[in-house]
Amino acid sequence: MKLEKLVEGYNWVYLTHVLLVAPLLILVPLASIYKDKLKLSDNFILMLMYTLIAFGIVVFFYHGNKLRKAVM
Repeated sequence: MKLEKLVEGYNWVYLTHVLLVAPLLILVPLASIYKDKLKLSDNFILMLMYTLIAFGIVVFFYHGNKLRKAVM
């Protein structure tokens, strides 16, 4: 597999979702579940939540803009 193909066309969007969004969606609940066992601070979990919110906002505007351009 060629690395150039990972960022061609819309593949970079899929790559971002696989490498960043999906792990973050998994990490937030796991961090919350194992907070006491792993001795994670409330600030760390709050940081994960804010990062997840930021990704949600970016994805909303990115795909919303793509949809707006496709409709017009």
